[in-house]
Amino acid sequence: MTIGLEERIALVCRSLLTEVSPGKVLTRISVHPHHGLTLMKSRDETNIRQEISAHQRAHFGIFIPSVTDQDVGTLIHVVGAPMAGYKLEFKRNYSLKDTQQQYTRYDIGQLDSQYIEDSAGGALIRDSVPKGAVEVAASQIPPPGISQNFLAPVNDTTNKRCQEWTMEYTRHLVHLGYLDAEAIQLVQSKRDPATHGIGLQPLGRG
Repeated sequence: MTIGLEERIALVCRSLLTEVSPGKVLTRISVHPHHGLTLMKSRDETNIRQEISAHQRAHFGIFIPSVTDQDVGTLIHVVGAPMAGYKLEFKRNYSLKDTQQQYTRYDIGQLDSQYIEDSAGGALIRDSVPKGAVEVAASQIPPPGISQNFLAPVNDTTNKRCQEWTMEYTRHLVHLGYLDAEAIQLVQSKRDPATHGIGLQPLGRG
């Protein structure tokens, strides 16, 4: 029997600021095809939702806390604007306590640590080079391109923004077996209506 840590993924959303109590260490037993039973300790993954105002669409990102601090870790998201297109960004050593906008944090599941490569710590770093399987999975989901009509309601095909990308990324993590299927419905339930906040958006958010 082998023991490994699981990472906690979070959906980061801008909204009302809420307190999140420290998650308990969970255990889960699964069958490994070559090594029999595997006992895994876990850290929750969090989805962060951030809102600039009630009239704008919330910005979504997936947050993976570090081993030592549940409020510091890597934020996986796309940045840009519908009229300019988006790009994938990894914000390493990112502290939720330093977030200027209000946000809501939702735990969406557990992830085995074999899929995570933690940063060494230190100053905030922004890059687009994936480290570890979870970040490689993010790089496999194309960021939304320039919208042909950014005043039209968003959808999952021709008019995507950060929420739609995060939804697609979550589905991909479930497809790969990194996350349980319940994560899809949880992230879906936090999305804005398709017509909410349609119009000119600040560059850098979704």
